[in-house]
Amino acid sequence: MRSETNPVRATAREFAASVAEGATGDAAALLSPDGREAVLDSYPEGLGEVADAEAALEQYAYGLYGEYGDFEAVETLAVDAPCALAELAFANGTQTLELGVEDGEVVAFSLPTSHEPPAYADLDAFTEREVRVDADDAALDGVLAVPDGDSPFPGVVLVHGAGIHDADGTAGATKILRDFAWGLASEGVAVLRYEKRLHDHEVPAGDHTLDRVVVDDAMAAVDDLRAVEAVAEDSVFVVGHSQGGTAAPRIAARHGGVAGVANLDGAVQQVTDPETPVLKYEFEPDGDLSEEQKGELDALREQLRRVADGDYDADEAVFGRPGRWHDSLREYDAGATAEELDAPVFVATSGRADPEVQPELAAFHEQRFAAWNDLDLPEGSRVECYDDVGHYFREAHEPTTMAHLYFAGNVAGEVVADLAAWAQSAADA
Repeated sequence: MRSETNPVRATAREFAASVAEGATGDAAALLSPDGREAVLDSYPEGLGEVADAEAALEQYAYGLYGEYGDFEAVETLAVDAPCALAELAFANGTQTLELGVEDGEVVAFSLPTSHEPPAYADLDAFTEREVRVDADDAALDGVLAVPDGDSPFPGVVLVHGAGIHDADGTAGATKILRDFAWGLASEGVAVLRYEKRLHDHEVPAGDHTLDRVVVDDAMAAVDDLRAVEAVAEDSVFVVGHSQGGTAAPRIAARHGGVAGVANLDGAVQQVTDPETPVLKYEFEPDGDLSEEQKGELDALREQLRRVADGDYDADEAVFGRPGRWHDSLREYDAGATAEELDAPVFVATSGRADPEVQPELAAFHEQRFAAWNDLDLPEGSRVECYDDVGHYFREAHEPTTMAHLYFAGNVAGEVVADLAAWAQSAADA
C-alpha cells in the first residue's frame, strides 16, 4: 500500500482498502463510536440482520465482491478534510466510498448507490400512472404501466416475494418488480404492480394466512387490471416472485379468469426441509461455519423442524410468522395446483452457484429445476433454469451473499425477454 503523509488520506486509504479486501476486522478497528453507528445505520433493512459494525462491513465486502469481482486498488482518493472520497476499482467495475475522518478514526461512512433503468427498458415506449388496488378493506398504492400504441394489450399483475412490501420490490438498490414492469411494458405488455398489504396495514395473527396476506389482494389486482380499457380482459397473467410465485397457481385457481401464471423462483415445496444443506451458505458463502454459526444454524433448523411438523399453536410466532401462516402453507401444494390449472405456467428458477465451493447449493438448484420439470403442467407451459442469476435474477460473482443487492444492478434481460415472449404467445394462443 502506498504511504501517505496526510493523516486523513492515510486513514481513509487504509480503511477503504481493508473493506474492499475483506479485512473487515482491520477496517472495524479504525471506526470511532460514531463511525460504528454510521456503518450500522447505512445497512439496509431486508438484507438480513447484522450484529455489529464489523458484521455489516463483512456483508458489504461480500456484496462488493459479488457485484464487481476481485478488488484491484483504491483508484482515486480525494480529500477535503475531514471528508474523503475513495473510488474502489474492481475487476468488473468501480464503487465510491464516502468517509469522514477525524483524529485517525473513521467517523462517517457511506456507500452511495441507486437504481438505474435497465438497458432493455424503453421509457418512451410506455406510460406509467399511480393507481390504487381496491382490496376489500384496504386501498393499496400501485403503479400501472401501459404500452404506447394500438391496444388492447396483454396484462400482467406482479406479486411480491416475502419481505418485499413496496410496489417496486425494493431490496437494497435492487428493484426487481420495477425492472420486470419496465421490461415487459417495453415489449407491449401492460403491467400493474402494487404495495403489499403488510406495508401499511396490520394483519391480525389469526388472519395471517397466505390468502389474506398475498392471494386475496392479488385477485383484486387482477380484477382492476382487467377493467383497464387498454388491457385485453381475457389475457391477464399473474407473475409472482419467490413467495408470490409460489402463490401464483393458487391466485389463478381461486380467481378462475387468469390467462396464465409465472413463478419466478418460487418453491414447489412450501415448507422448507429443516435438513436442507443450503442453509449454511446463508451464513458464509463458502459454507465454512464457525462454532457460533453452527449453533445458530442448529437453532434455525429447530425452528424449521417445528414448522414442518406442525409443532406450534395457531397464534404462536415461529420463524417470525404466526402459526396460522405456517398452517396455510402446509395445506397448500403449489405444484399440484399448477398441474390442475386450465392455463399455462411459466417457471423460471435461478441456478447461480460455485460448484467447487458450493456443491450442495448447485445440487439444490438442479433438484428444484427437476422437480418443476417432473410436473404435468398444462399445455403451453415452459420451465427454464437461469444458471447465471440468483434469487433476484441478477448476475453476480460467486460465491457471494444477498448483500450484493445493496449495489445497483438490474434483472437479467434474458429472463425479461423470455417472460414477455411467453406471455405474448400465450395471449395469442
